[in-house]
Amino acid sequence: MKEQKAHPTFSSRIGFILVTAGAAVGLGNVWGFTYVAGKNGGGGFVLVYLLTLVLIAAPVFMAELLLGRMGRASTPSGLKKLQVRAGSRLPWALPAWVGLVASVFVLSFYSVIAGQVVAYGFEALKGGFAGWTSAQVIALDADFKSSPLQPLFWSALFIFLAGAVVSLDVRSGLERTGKWLMPILLLMLVGLVGFAALKADFSAGFDFLFGFHDITLSTHILMEAVGQAFFTLSIGIGGIMLLGSYMGDNVHLPKASAWIILMDVSVALLAGLAIFPLLFSANMDPAVGPGLVFVTLPLVFADMTGGAVLAFVFFLLLAFAAFTSAISLLATPVARMEEGGISRKKAAVFLGAVSFILSIATTLSFSSWSNYYPLAFLGLHGMTFFDLIREGVNNIILPLGGLAFALMVGWGLKREDVRAALPIKNRALFTIWYAVLRYLVPVAITALFVTAIIGE
Repeated sequence: MKEQKAHPTFSSRIGFILVTAGAAVGLGNVWGFTYVAGKNGGGGFVLVYLLTLVLIAAPVFMAELLLGRMGRASTPSGLKKLQVRAGSRLPWALPAWVGLVASVFVLSFYSVIAGQVVAYGFEALKGGFAGWTSAQVIALDADFKSSPLQPLFWSALFIFLAGAVVSLDVRSGLERTGKWLMPILLLMLVGLVGFAALKADFSAGFDFLFGFHDITLSTHILMEAVGQAFFTLSIGIGGIMLLGSYMGDNVHLPKASAWIILMDVSVALLAGLAIFPLLFSANMDPAVGPGLVFVTLPLVFADMTGGAVLAFVFFLLLAFAAFTSAISLLATPVARMEEGGISRKKAAVFLGAVSFILSIATTLSFSSWSNYYPLAFLGLHGMTFFDLIREGVNNIILPLGGLAFALMVGWGLKREDVRAALPIKNRALFTIWYAVLRYLVPVAITALFVTAIIGE
């Protein structure tokens, strides 16, 4: 009988916090948050987003980490073990399997956006952006997307590098990468906010991001907020659960969760405070859509001394943030394949190849397939492959995955087992968190889906 390998763990608490924060913090916080907030009117949406993050996403985030710590295996195997422990007949592993597939799909579009970030870094390295006009920046974005070959090259490079890290063991790959890259990105964002405060229309950006403007609440707005909250925390598809399984016994889960969530929210808000003032200074519409970061960020450096160098550093570090999330996405299905007897290297190569093939659809969505809507016959007119993958994962799979994790912890496992595994000394805080998982999260997510189905 083949001896079962011991499940790996991170070497330190700070390693776990930084790697998990790296999985949560990424393009979803900088690229995703800013363009979704921009197209939904700013302050009103941000308020809804923060409320959903605190009341729904954050409790589920801690529940997913808890499932990982208790399962100590790949996500399907860990949930299967907990299902047996709970004495349930329900297929607990099903959300994990869906999450594994979703991880590959997310990486497929994530790599395209991240690939453009890397390409812009190299453009800056060649001296680009310094002294450029807004027309030149917009033209660069259009030229990059007009032919699929260039985006596919950078996407392939990004996936290859992520696969190279994931093919290493957990401490040499995931932990070492997270420890170095995340603090640097945070420092860069703080510096960029400082520049926006001194040189851009900071008051207008601040008012747009935090001002109380008129907002018409709709099911779509609420689903966007919930989906964005889940996406920025990377919950609902099992990646956070896998990292929880690598958590050392010396980690205080509630405190670590609080630090990770604080870092995640800080990066999203700092990105908004950096980007929106620059956008208003350039008299550009904040609702420009997914191209927001690639149109506005280069303008940050256009009038700066040494702008090309600073642009290169920023896009490199933004790529690092994307990279830490990407390796977490890839690591989740790789862990399952490794558990099945396939080497990490072979699993990383295979899954990276699948992600790259799927990325072709997203790449073409920005060029020759920009007017092709594959599910228009189902009433989803106006949604490209990219839109379907992003919104399908954000607005359906992530909330449903989070709902499943909440139900497992809140209703499936015994309360005393959860209490023992989650050392919250304050009984009242535990009771509130547990009640949120049992009642608020299921009711809120179910109500949103029902309202979306039957119409407002």
